[in-house]
Amino acid sequence: MKLARHSPAAVLAMSLLGGAAAGLSGCPQNLAFQLTNVFQFGHIQFSYDACTYDPALGGYRAGIANFNTVDGSAWNVIQIYHGVTGGRDEFSQYNDSLKGSTRNNGGGSKDPLKGFCGAWKSAATKMSFQSSQGTVFTSKYFAASQNMADSLGLSLSISKAQLYDTAISNGPGSGKDALGGIVAATNSNFTSDVPGVSGSLLNINGRKVDEIKWLQAFLAVRSQYSDAPGAKASINSYTYMINNMISTYTNDDRKDRGVFQWGTKIIVLNDAGQPGDCHTSARPTRSPTQSGGDGSGDGGDWWNRNRDDWWDHNSDSVVCDGAPRAAGASALVAMLLLILAI
Repeated sequence: MKLARHSPAAVLAMSLLGGAAAGLSGCPQNLAFQLTNVFQFGHIQFSYDACTYDPALGGYRAGIANFNTVDGSAWNVIQIYHGVTGGRDEFSQYNDSLKGSTRNNGGGSKDPLKGFCGAWKSAATKMSFQSSQGTVFTSKYFAASQNMADSLGLSLSISKAQLYDTAISNGPGSGKDALGGIVAATNSNFTSDVPGVSGSLLNINGRKVDEIKWLQAFLAVRSQYSDAPGAKASINSYTYMINNMISTYTNDDRKDRGVFQWGTKIIVLNDAGQPGDCHTSARPTRSPTQSGGDGSGDGGDWWNRNRDDWWDHNSDSVVCDGAPRAAGASALVAMLLLILAI
């Protein structure tokens, strides 16, 4: 799969997401957004209306960053939205339950969040709610991942992008299965210098560690928690990219370390383990028999509406062009972005 940079006019990603943050920027940032969206949603666009019940989590996951009702991130989004609506909106009935950030039974008759996904999807059609998601996305996920990258001294876009991907999939926190915990466990493995070919050296525990070697160790630790949304596809694809970079550098007489930085496009794996198009790199997380997650029981219809987005594109590779955007964004949003681009 080839992912290409957005066109010069495409400022959509950051205009919707509320500004830039440290770390990734420009084309590499856009490529990171597109790639993680593929792993999370099956396409390169941000899905503001995504919502499903996760039994392993014990709560609902929703929106562009897997905001959830257990760790308070969904409530963070809704609080900002309440600030715009005065608290009179789709989520008013859920305030008490969301404040507690407790696990729930997901779709049962006693579920205090019954109908939550319907409310989220309805709100997601509004620019103010998309902006609310963008605010939390930027501060809690993207900026957090890139601040972590800066603190580690990461200089390669592939490393910074993987930290962003992990924050979205596993969460940005310090738990052992979240970004902070995975970084800590990775660093604990280095007790001596580890040379490599990337040309970028990190200072880990007072040792000089090649950045690509560190990233490989990070992926190995992350693989222990690969049940997180999109994690397996991400680990496999980033491993493939790393191996490609090392092979290209090793076989190149010029020994150009530029191969370790992302340019205007990247080639990643599809779910069959081969370079493929941008619609086959991650399988849907729900089966045809699963309900919509809010008791709606629309799983089969959801599958029929969306499966072509994943599996009916069979070319060997395709250039994915343009900044990621919400599927089905309103004409008003599209017009706003066009005006901003001009």
